[in-house]
Amino acid sequence: MKSENLLLFIILFPMIGAFIGLGLGRINEKYRDVFNIIMTGIVFGVVTFLYKFVQSGSIELSVPYIMGTGLHLKLNMFRYIFAWITSFVWFLVTIYSTQYFINYKNRNRYYFFFILTFASTIGLFVSENILNLFTFFEIMSLTSYPLIIHDESEYSHEAGNIYIVMAISGGLILLMGLFLLFDYTKTLDISQLNVAVSNIGNVKYVISALIIIGFGVKAGMFPLHIWMPKAHPAAPAPASAILSGILVKTGIFGIIIMVNIIMAGDIVISAIILVIGFLNMFIGGFLAMFQRNIKRILAYSSMSQMGYILVGIGLVGMLKEHGAIAIYGSLYYVINHAIFKSLLFMIAGLIYIVLHELSINEIGGFGRNKNRLKVLFLIGMFSIIGMPGFNGYTGKTLLHVALSEAHHMYGGWWFTVAEIIFTISSAFTVAYLLKIFVAVFVEKNNPAIEQVKIKSKGIIYVPMVILSVVSIFIGIMPNKIFKLINKSIDVFPSQVYKEPHFYSASHIASAFLIILIGVGIYFLFIRTYLMKKQEEHWYYENYALNWISLEKNIYAPVGKVIFIVCSIILKIIDKGLIYSINTFNKLCKALTLREIKRGKGIKVQLKQWVETMVESSMTCINTTQKNIKKLTNIDEKNVLKSNDISNKINTSTTNLRKEAYKLGEKMNSVTYSIFVFAGVLVACLLIMIV
Repeated sequence: MKSENLLLFIILFPMIGAFIGLGLGRINEKYRDVFNIIMTGIVFGVVTFLYKFVQSGSIELSVPYIMGTGLHLKLNMFRYIFAWITSFVWFLVTIYSTQYFINYKNRNRYYFFFILTFASTIGLFVSENILNLFTFFEIMSLTSYPLIIHDESEYSHEAGNIYIVMAISGGLILLMGLFLLFDYTKTLDISQLNVAVSNIGNVKYVISALIIIGFGVKAGMFPLHIWMPKAHPAAPAPASAILSGILVKTGIFGIIIMVNIIMAGDIVISAIILVIGFLNMFIGGFLAMFQRNIKRILAYSSMSQMGYILVGIGLVGMLKEHGAIAIYGSLYYVINHAIFKSLLFMIAGLIYIVLHELSINEIGGFGRNKNRLKVLFLIGMFSIIGMPGFNGYTGKTLLHVALSEAHHMYGGWWFTVAEIIFTISSAFTVAYLLKIFVAVFVEKNNPAIEQVKIKSKGIIYVPMVILSVVSIFIGIMPNKIFKLINKSIDVFPSQVYKEPHFYSASHIASAFLIILIGVGIYFLFIRTYLMKKQEEHWYYENYALNWISLEKNIYAPVGKVIFIVCSIILKIIDKGLIYSINTFNKLCKALTLREIKRGKGIKVQLKQWVETMVESSMTCINTTQKNIKKLTNIDEKNVLKSNDISNKINTSTTNLRKEAYKLGEKMNSVTYSIFVFAGVLVACLLIMIV
């Protein structure tokens, strides 16, 4: 099979396989589980096989007449990084899922949507046409929704509602941006948009804002992150692993394309993304320290970790032709975060399988004698905090170097503050991971919890062990991954190759300094301020629950106001439309009655028409004269009949109008409100620019 056709294969095979798996699951669930593992393994194998083709150049495939503009797929080294890590993690999570869901209901439904989400995610990463990318992006949002609400509890439905509202809202705003982009550039191919956008003036900032907001929702970008702390704890652990490890990267992928490829080198957008990145890092890490549910801690952690990647994306533009180091750091972090965050969610899932609880107040001390689980968690923890020798160290070090270069280039107090925020946010990561580790694996709290044994089969550890080995491998031998990342530099305009240095004395010292600060925050803040003791037992308070909530105190009231205003506007439009129809109907009725009363005039016209026809064709005289007699014999019965028909028409029109009005009243105006909101946003941005 040609390499170009393999691009189509890695999308269609899992998409078709989802339906095959659904059928197999109804016959025998073991067959379905084996099939899903083999299928995701084959896709991972094919993606790995494609490396030898991608390293020598891009692979492209165009299929006309699909999605209107045709299906245009492309795989270069930049896209390959996302496609490979997606197929790798998905394969491992599929193995993990077969053990996690043994005692769950609706397993067949879960696997169906799980595999469809996989297919759409791969399709998104290999789409060269931005409309294709949007289509796969929306499919992914819809198919991942059932994964979040899988438990069908009240909390999971609430989390699912927030997720789908944010996903659809972001999708509509993204779509508006794409409409404007195509209207001004007349192209949808990503490789052509860089040149095309440079010629459209300041409207490019409006387009960029809309597209970045659309992708930013999925990336958990502040202040659009509100779905993450809800969805991760609600979803089953395997779904949380791919939500955090992979699906947030779809948003990052879109932002990289917009900021670093299409709008390459734009200092304004890069600076905005840089600021948002620091907000993500700091706020996400700070809020994570207050949480008590392990998956909720990891959810805020994902928000914080996405901040590092956003900082890297912003630094690419800030450093201009010297931004290669920021590209390396961002792509390293994309790979590393997918690995260590999937590992940590799997560990949380294994604890949940045994205890059906993830609050550290309830499960304290569970892992004290679980050495295998403790080692796996330590590896995940060392990876995420940037301990030298583990994969998180590589990406964090490169991003810190890029930030230092920007500080050296621009100077000023702003970048001094930025470096302080970077250090403190990294220390927060140490503090909240240490909170989990000490509470679950070190301190005593409930002797009965300690005695509970893990009865899951050994196969559930296989994915976690593989992820742990990869974490250590990347940490010890980062240059192996660097060869992969370096070949993606050609995608980014005006970037110069730069050899990174990972294990210098200054970098190692900086990493340990951050860890020491994090340990200090843990003891001085978490244990002193958040930890409470009652005799021999301890528990943690979450004071953040009483703080202002973006969702409840800002988004919900603002959303209601927008909904009410838009509903009023739409009602006015609806009533105006109904009034216009009613007026037109009355006019038609008046004209109909007038013409009936003018029946004699009609007869005269008919006679004249007949006489003309007689003169032109003698053969039709007899037939025409008979028709004249019939037409001229209009009596009162015919008039009454005409009136009856007219009344029936009027009655039908009135009923139709009433039904249309009722439908307008009952109509859900959420979609209208979103479009109006996006329109208002565009208008505001246009006013600001002009």
